Amino acid sequence: MCTRLGRGCRAGGLSDGRLTLGVGLGSDRFAGEPVRHRGEYYTVDDIAFLPRPVQRPGVPVWAAGFPGNVKPIRRAARLDGFFPANLEHPDQLAEVVSTLTELRHREMASYDIAVSLPPGADPEPYAKAGATWWLPEFEPGVRLDTVRGVLRDGPAT
Repeated sequence: MCTRLGRGCRAGGLSDGRLTLGVGLGSDRFAGEPVRHRGEYYTVDDIAFLPRPVQRPGVPVWAAGFPGNVKPIRRAARLDGFFPANLEHPDQLAEVVSTLTELRHREMASYDIAVSLPPGADPEPYAKAGATWWLPEFEPGVRLDTVRGVLRDGPAT
C-alpha cells in the first residue's frame, strides 16, 4: 500500500495493471521483446518479459539510495524516481530533492520521490520537502493484524 502525496491516487483495482520497479542497480528495458544475453556469468536466450506493462513508454523505475551518497542520486536522476533509505528528517529529503532538481535541469514534474514512514506518522513535512509518495514502514516481526489495520484504514488524507 502506498499513498500518492499531493497529486491524488487513481481509482481501480489493486494495481490496475500498473507496476513500479524499485532497484539499486538495474534496467528499465521491459518491452516484451525477446532478450538475448551472453556474458561471463550467465546466458539468456529468447526470454520475454510478459505480459507487457500497461504504462507507456514503460515501467517506471525508482532507484534507492542513502541521502548524501551521490552516486545513487546521480543514477536516480536518469530514471523515474528515487527512494531515499534511512531518512531521519525532512531536511535530508529537501537536500536530496535539491540535488535531483539540479541534476534533472529542473524537470521534476513527472519525477517521483518515495519516502517510507511508520504508520501514523505525518507525511506532510516530507511532502513539503518534495516527497510525492508515502509508503508505510513496518518493523520486522510486525503483527499481521497491524498490517491489516493499515490496509483497512486506507491512505492517509
